[in-house]
Amino acid sequence: MKSQTIIKTHPNGEIQRYQVVSAFKWEELRFHCPGFDVRSISEIARLYRINIVRKHPRYFGTLVFFNLPDGMAHPFGHRIGTQVLYSANVSASITLNALAGEAVLSYDGSFVCDDSRIVQFLNKLQMEGLLEIVSGEGEGLRFLPLSSRLGFASQVDSALAVNTHFFLMDPTDLDSPYCELGTPYGLMLKDGVVMMPPLNGRPCFVVDRSGRSHIQSFTLDDLGVEIDGVVYTNNKNARFYSRTSHRVTPPSSGSDVVIVEGRVVAVNDGGGTTIPMAGFVLSLDSKIEVRDGTVRYHGLEEYLFGIQVGPSMMRDGMMVSHLDCPFYDGERDPIPFPSTVYPLPFESARAARIAIGSDDSHEPVLIWAEGASKCRYVAGVCSTGSSLLELALFSEEQGYEDVLNLDGGGSAQILMDRKRTLYISDRYDDDTEAERPVPMLLVINS
Repeated sequence: MKSQTIIKTHPNGEIQRYQVVSAFKWEELRFHCPGFDVRSISEIARLYRINIVRKHPRYFGTLVFFNLPDGMAHPFGHRIGTQVLYSANVSASITLNALAGEAVLSYDGSFVCDDSRIVQFLNKLQMEGLLEIVSGEGEGLRFLPLSSRLGFASQVDSALAVNTHFFLMDPTDLDSPYCELGTPYGLMLKDGVVMMPPLNGRPCFVVDRSGRSHIQSFTLDDLGVEIDGVVYTNNKNARFYSRTSHRVTPPSSGSDVVIVEGRVVAVNDGGGTTIPMAGFVLSLDSKIEVRDGTVRYHGLEEYLFGIQVGPSMMRDGMMVSHLDCPFYDGERDPIPFPSTVYPLPFESARAARIAIGSDDSHEPVLIWAEGASKCRYVAGVCSTGSSLLELALFSEEQGYEDVLNLDGGGSAQILMDRKRTLYISDRYDDDTEAERPVPMLLVINS
């Protein structure tokens, strides 16, 4: 692998540093979950405390961030009303928020509930560092489950590691009871196997079996979805509902199968299911009992590699000078959806950026545009951060063929043998780097 640092100077003397990694093969790249790190809970709570609650303290009451690890004993049921739940973390969230909404469960320096098992369970989570509380000035108690995918790229022993997908992060992202903070979303494909389906209408960067890259659009309609050996196709033996066009499924005499990533999270009979932000609902006319919660996707076997985030920076050697995300329409109010889809100005909003692309020989490249420190910015010394237009212009100058923007901001970093060439933009109060937990990486093994 080859790493190069390129410094661009703006007309006013400010600078922008880019790291470009090249000279590796598509076959070497693989997707990797860093593995749950308990420190993720305190880091996410810290980000809420300083970036979200501090800005609008009256909008938030008491927020409880938690993760229920697999295998831990808990007092929550597998069935709630018309739902069968396949995730203990989701079951805990639904139960706890229902109790809080009915004022059966409260917090005033300690948890109070008529059910002593609930109090004992929450105290146990807190003692083991699996629960942290952030308080605003508003009313109410809300439990926010964290995905068990969240971990730190710097803890992964690999020759290369880079963050990839957008993930649920904002409070409004948890509009559905089946959502967990830190859940990644968008196409994830390796060697013809779809591990996460395409969502939201965002562009996909794919590499075919001949090694040629393309920017393409894929939807759930392009896939067959297999559950318990049965393959479902939209508008044939099932109907697929996602958040770009629906918020809640219509009433039904059958079952709604709630799917996130590659697993069934819940089955809800009767319809009226609030569609998860990072997933979709497969609606059936008859009722179903799911034996194995694993979901398999069919239809994109001809591709070697694929990822969906966006927007595009380059397409077929031509620079993309605008936001090419068709789900966003500034002329109408979009259906509630993760805040990450609402664009800041394409031309001027600067931040740390990550992108994946191909050169004029269709060989892979990774780009990191270093972001400005949020604590102590020094003009001409620190990077300014890059707007999407500036990232597109840089990609054009380098002569790249296809380039797709990945998750940036505080998540953005490239590590080679667990070391960074540039600086991440999230900082603690003393200006030391504050690594943000992420749910998914691209890695090359050592």
